[in-house]
Amino acid sequence: MKGKPCFGTPITETHPMKFFNGRSLRLVEGFTELAFKRRTLLGAASAGVAAAILPTAVRAQPSYPSKALTLIVPNPPGGNTDILARIFSVPLAKALGQPVVVENRAGAGGVIGMTAAARALADGHTLGLGNLSDLVVSRYAQPNVPYDPAKDFVAVSTLAKVSIVVTALPDFPAKSFQEFLALAKANPGKYKCGTAGNGTMGHLCLEALQAAAGLDIVHVPYRGGAPALNDLLGGHIDLLIDGSALSQVKAGKLKALAVTAERIAVLPNVPSIAESGVPAFSFGNYWGLLMPTGSPAGAVTRINAEIKRLLEQADIRQQLENAGFTPFASTPVEYAQALQKSYDQIGQLVKKAKITFD
Repeated sequence: MKGKPCFGTPITETHPMKFFNGRSLRLVEGFTELAFKRRTLLGAASAGVAAAILPTAVRAQPSYPSKALTLIVPNPPGGNTDILARIFSVPLAKALGQPVVVENRAGAGGVIGMTAAARALADGHTLGLGNLSDLVVSRYAQPNVPYDPAKDFVAVSTLAKVSIVVTALPDFPAKSFQEFLALAKANPGKYKCGTAGNGTMGHLCLEALQAAAGLDIVHVPYRGGAPALNDLLGGHIDLLIDGSALSQVKAGKLKALAVTAERIAVLPNVPSIAESGVPAFSFGNYWGLLMPTGSPAGAVTRINAEIKRLLEQADIRQQLENAGFTPFASTPVEYAQALQKSYDQIGQLVKKAKITFD
């Protein structure tokens, strides 16, 4: 992989987000918390003053949006990314006054869909919905990914974050994650764990867990969380590391052994892996909206504002929490900085744990 990416917001010289600099970052509970230095705020204020004194004719922009928006989901229907798209597409369409058409383009660990989003017309009417698998892990898992998230996308807004859930059938012999650890150590190579595919966060989490706990578990990759879930329900695999099984857990069709980061509201009694015998283990994921580089700054600003407003609504927050997500809003700059931080941290993990993606 050539060079180190610098995840960015619009790279056009006139975009107001160009004026932000001097950020600092802190990682809290496996997720990124961003703290801005004083000069960041001063830069934003300067940008606002500059915009205010521009002639009206210069600042005037065509009405946005002027047609339907396409929301590209790089995973099949039924998985976490698709669930998020369905939660947001209808209220976002209502807020914008234009349809938001969800388009599933699955395959290659999210790369096919995100490539389509990167190559779309940069007119502000195409959005990609990506997570760390699609935007960060893919850069390590697939050296020839045809897009560079740092150059080919404009960060718009985060939507949600999640702790990944480790699930099994109700009759699985281990009643807890601690019991599973004991079984796995006593029977190396016996148990099969499904994930949404090679290079996904579930895969990376499994490999990190094996390195941290000294396990030998067979990885079974699928093309998305939904087919992996179907095979778990059918008894073809023993475990699943993915967030798409919550409804089956609630219905008693599956049992949750642990969550990979902090506990989640919808499963308050399910402990984290760190609480279950692997100290300090924490692995989460987050999703966000992006546009192709060169998209109008006004489109980025409008979508970000609408997402922020939607994430403040009780019904949207409840839908997210019921699906196992935690609402997670950001500015475009914050999202870009979070991606860069995640890229660095996951790279360190891949190297330290000697993770391969073949």
